Amino acid sequence: MSVAKVVAIVLGSLWPNVEALNLTSALGAIRESYTTNAICGKKYCVNPVFPGMEDLHRLQQAKWICSNLQKTAPSMGFCRNAITYDPALPMPSGGGGTSVKELVQRQDNAASTMFYYHLTGLGLEAWDYKKPEYANDCVKSMWRMVCFTYFPRAEIGCQDGGYTNYIRPCRSSCENYIRTCGVECCDESVSCVFSHTKAVSATQTVTTQGYAAHDGPSSLCTGASRRSATPFGLWFWGLVLLALALSLQGCDYDIPVHTVGNWRAEPDYLITHEFIPPGASAKTAGLNSCSLSRLSQTLQCSGRGVCKLWDEDKLNNMLAFCECDRDWADPECRTRRKSQLVAYLLSMFAGFLGADQFYLGFVGLGFVKLFSFGGFGVWWVMDIIRIGSAPVYSSNFAVASDLPHYVFVLTAVMFSVGVGFTLAFYVTVINRADKRKSAMLMQSDEDSRQKDSVKPFTDSYSTGRLQPVISKPNGPPSYEDLFPPGGGGGSAAYGSMGMGQGMGQGMGQMPQSMGMPGMGGMGPGMGGMGSIGSMGPQTMAPGMMP
Repeated sequence: MSVAKVVAIVLGSLWPNVEALNLTSALGAIRESYTTNAICGKKYCVNPVFPGMEDLHRLQQAKWICSNLQKTAPSMGFCRNAITYDPALPMPSGGGGTSVKELVQRQDNAASTMFYYHLTGLGLEAWDYKKPEYANDCVKSMWRMVCFTYFPRAEIGCQDGGYTNYIRPCRSSCENYIRTCGVECCDESVSCVFSHTKAVSATQTVTTQGYAAHDGPSSLCTGASRRSATPFGLWFWGLVLLALALSLQGCDYDIPVHTVGNWRAEPDYLITHEFIPPGASAKTAGLNSCSLSRLSQTLQCSGRGVCKLWDEDKLNNMLAFCECDRDWADPECRTRRKSQLVAYLLSMFAGFLGADQFYLGFVGLGFVKLFSFGGFGVWWVMDIIRIGSAPVYSSNFAVASDLPHYVFVLTAVMFSVGVGFTLAFYVTVINRADKRKSAMLMQSDEDSRQKDSVKPFTDSYSTGRLQPVISKPNGPPSYEDLFPPGGGGGSAAYGSMGMGQGMGQGMGQMPQSMGMPGMGGMGPGMGGMGSIGSMGPQTMAPGMMP
């Protein structure tokens, strides 16, 4: 017995009066569950997640007539370059009296309106994409998707003016939008083919269905083929993840689940941006205050903007949207923009701490920038230039253009010069301090080396002998200190100059004729000279005294 039958039996036993339809919707609600990805970041996860999706049920219930491209193309404006097939047009409500041009223009304006509101729902500037065929791939896929929704393909073999069924857009067109825009809601709710049943009361349910389960081009759906195949790298990593998942079988881990898709839990931007005329009830609310021709201009765009034609080249088409003032955004100019000037100042003076990213609403990037100190300075400088040079996108719409360009140029140059001067001064001071420290260390080492060294002294009479110089406390060293008597190692005769009594006697026996006048003879009283250091008057001969 299946799980669904068991649940049906239990519910039937608890509420025997529950109708079969309610039981079926209850079972559908039980089956609709999604896993929660806690490490995922949402992107373009809005409600409705696909442009024009909420009109699919109404378009499916309408009656359609076949037409051909040759007849409808001249009246198209916004979707002219997207439709390459014979489209079907809605049958006039009165059964006639409406021309093909009017029918085509009505559908074209509906596609333009959904395109405009979905862009603003994503937080983008719709006025920057008036020509979506020249925009990026994301905007192109969105443009094709709304055109395929409001200009369905006519059935094969249907004659011009004949009845036809509404053919939904192809799954491939929806998947192109998901892939090119990177739509992510961190669960399995972003699916092109689905059937969602919602109970609006005890006896009434509403079932919404997604897109056709076919890839274009096909006669069973409206749209083109996939733009590119899945890269090989995605298949490789998908197989790796599958192998890891299979290896974890048997692990007891309770994965959190939720029954309402993440994008369905978001507020509906069509309701958020709807316009309620003054004095009217919410039942009369509609989109685009500029579509009410008799409404006062002070009430249009919340008084913070003006109505501007979407296609200024076609004056016969009066479709207009709000062009808000500098500091306001969204289709009715109710959302205040963040300031470019504030973001620029935060980026310049506190960008290395991620303050600019926190202000713009990118909390994750702010923490990354904080912990990396501004991406080691590179990210900091890049954000200063990026935020100051032109208005950037915040988490919701672009910032207000309240920073004149000349102010950015002057402040950026002055800031760069200031930072450069500060760095140069800091490097110079550090370099000088290092050199001063190195010189002091060298001087200290030299003083220490000279203090610890022994001065060599060589005795002339004692070759090779090293003797220290002995300093007396009361004066310089004496001759005896430098040349102590009887020093060893040399000849005794040379040590006392060899001038003993023998020399005195010899000189005393010299004849007087050899003596100098007045000097007398050099007799035996001369005695020995002894050492040179002891030569004095007491050792000299009497005859030598004056």
